[in-house]
Amino acid sequence: MGDPRSPRDERSQVGPQRAGDDRRSRDDRNSRDERRPRTLDAPAGRDLIFGIEPVRELIGAAPGAIRVLYVKAGGEARFAAEIDGARTQGANVIRVSDDELTRLAGSEARHQGLVAIMREYQYAAFEDVVAEAHDPLLVIDGVTDPRNLGAIMRSAECAGVRAIVIARDRTVGITPIVVKSSAGAWVHLRIARCGNVAQALAGLKAAGYWVVALAPAADLSIYQLDTSRRLAFVLGSEGRGVREIVKKSSDFIANIPMRGRIESLNVSVAAAVALFEVARRREAPPLR
Repeated sequence: MGDPRSPRDERSQVGPQRAGDDRRSRDDRNSRDERRPRTLDAPAGRDLIFGIEPVRELIGAAPGAIRVLYVKAGGEARFAAEIDGARTQGANVIRVSDDELTRLAGSEARHQGLVAIMREYQYAAFEDVVAEAHDPLLVIDGVTDPRNLGAIMRSAECAGVRAIVIARDRTVGITPIVVKSSAGAWVHLRIARCGNVAQALAGLKAAGYWVVALAPAADLSIYQLDTSRRLAFVLGSEGRGVREIVKKSSDFIANIPMRGRIESLNVSVAAAVALFEVARRREAPPLR
């Protein structure tokens, strides 16, 4: 918390000062401010990444994504590369005590001397992503677990996907947990948001996409899809799957055949299976 005294109280206690003393006083205050976490920069939990490796990964992949980097006082030499990388991209670097880092990250967190506050993620325009004609495209509607979204992004990027669309409602956005769970994949993806998913799918179809909703109860198998078409896959929520209105807006509803007794896969695993099947089929040599 800040000093409860008002500026008027401070003036009454300090008394008259010479110009040189005033300059030294300001320098001392600036030095103290650099070490003290500033109230205006206090994180809203979802904007915070902590720990040496997660912060280093973020700086290595997207140093411009950091708004404030808090560094444990005395660790400046150890974290010189991280400080330089963040500061070069416009981040504010602040030295703080270990206790202050713990208050920022939470008592149960292992901050290891580094805490970063991310800037708000700048999504691509939906219309731009559609115009770029990425194929396949992934549309995510209803995934609320940030770790699942991060895992989906990781699988998608590894399968060659270059763009995803995330529903604005009922779906988690790009947060530090998503960033960490994606293992750096988020940096390599064009990510847009859309409002009305059914309308967004109509726009995709008008642009030449064939929309495929993944659902366990579907009659069509993903192994029967015509992968020569430009495809947009739709993933639904972890519990209920793809919504009925979204299914009705899709060209196909496809399942991943199960060989065991469990009826469905985790949404991130389902995304991986479907996307890698498309990649496999498209790379396979033509039959003679």
